[in-house]
Amino acid sequence: MIVLSWNIRGLGNPRMFPALKKILQMHGPHLIFLCETKLRTSQMNEVCNKLNYENCFAVSSNGRGSGLAMLWNSETNVQVKSFSKHHIDVEIQMDNGRQVRCTGVYGHPEMKQKRHTWTLLRRLTDLSSSPWLCFGDFNEILHPCEKSGGNERHPNLIHDFREALRDCDLLDVGFKGYPFTWSNGRSREGYRDN
Repeated sequence: MIVLSWNIRGLGNPRMFPALKKILQMHGPHLIFLCETKLRTSQMNEVCNKLNYENCFAVSSNGRGSGLAMLWNSETNVQVKSFSKHHIDVEIQMDNGRQVRCTGVYGHPEMKQKRHTWTLLRRLTDLSSSPWLCFGDFNEILHPCEKSGGNERHPNLIHDFREALRDCDLLDVGFKGYPFTWSNGRSREGYRDN
């Protein structure tokens, strides 16, 4: 099973739809999780159709940085278990009959709200005994080296994220590609990756 998770930062941006379509054509994921779509449910359903994905579960955007969507093709048997403006939790029936749980997460970006994301993960962990794949944008780092420039990350924030993952028996599987996934768009002076 191929899964794609992307904080797309606005699917209404004219550059994002072609970029997403190209990635889908290259990799053919069975399941796609998008966060920060900045679209209403009806708009996201239109995007799903344009991408030739038969199924879409969307949580409408209600602000500048919100909106979630889980898309899957007709070959993938998905049942939505729960959702909020910060997650979509599904179970997938595999061809061999096994159940796999997949949860797309968009963590609270505000520092004072991050504990709500960790509480959500801890609550979700007890809802199923199926193998669990949890992905998305947690809006936090596990190690100081995952951030370049700007203010240092407070060690307690990093510690709380690590504790939540440990409590949920989740492991970081790493990544391929450029290590920094966000920049503030400034010139080199004052440039910050996050």
